[in-house]
Amino acid sequence: MDLRQEQPPRYKIQVKMVKTVALDVKSTDTVDQIKSKISAIEGIDKSQQALFFGGNHLENNNRLADYNIMTNSSVDLYVTDGMQISVSIPSVEKIIKLNLKKSQSVADVKSEIEQKLEDNKLFSQCGLSNGHTLHVLVRPTDKLRISVNVDGERTVNLDVKSWYTVDDVKLMTETFEGLPARSQILMRTQPGGAETLRDTETLQNQHIRNNDTLMLHQNIQFFLKTYEGKTLTMSMRTCDTTDKVMEKVEAKLRKKAGVYYLHYRGACYVSWGYS
Repeated sequence: MDLRQEQPPRYKIQVKMVKTVALDVKSTDTVDQIKSKISAIEGIDKSQQALFFGGNHLENNNRLADYNIMTNSSVDLYVTDGMQISVSIPSVEKIIKLNLKKSQSVADVKSEIEQKLEDNKLFSQCGLSNGHTLHVLVRPTDKLRISVNVDGERTVNLDVKSWYTVDDVKLMTETFEGLPARSQILMRTQPGGAETLRDTETLQNQHIRNNDTLMLHQNIQFFLKTYEGKTLTMSMRTCDTTDKVMEKVEAKLRKKAGVYYLHYRGACYVSWGYS
């Protein structure tokens, strides 16, 4: 009898970047192996790759089957500024490896090195004796769970990193909601009013914290026809009021004469006049 171990079937998944790349994979392949395939094709170092499926960040040691990634599934790739370096410390005859981000400072690297060295100390070397109390300081994580409220109608929960930019969040929202990233406006509500978040800035730089809720409005374009027969092209946010629309109309027409009415499908939404 010829006993052979049955091999899992091969199939294709799609990794979404600026372009879509098709990969031949097996359900038993790990996320780290997928990153190796992407690195071989696109030249993107594995330490710079963050893979997502269904809003979940894929961990390196897990298999595709663990995330129920099947044939023709689309996996999102985000390129980070991560890198790995080796630090040689002759005084202790040791080489340590550090996973860093290019945006980290030299002080951050020194702190990482100190952490690595201190972790290997014996209790006897730390001057601890029976009955001593250890104090644990918890460092904040760069993993965040935020909520995006879409036009006040529904909420999308996203697992993100503090170093993601607002543009990254918009791309993730586009994946789940189908709303073009270029039409999205992300805002944060503050006591002094709503603040529009800057696309190229990171969440950390704009003080977005774990469990924060962002407001998403769309930038829409429509056409407004005046009684004089002139057609105005308007670009507004879905959260803008009719008063805001009329302010833009006034600025475009450059006059304050007569009584203005705003109609849509026969309904009058606002009107006012000037003396």
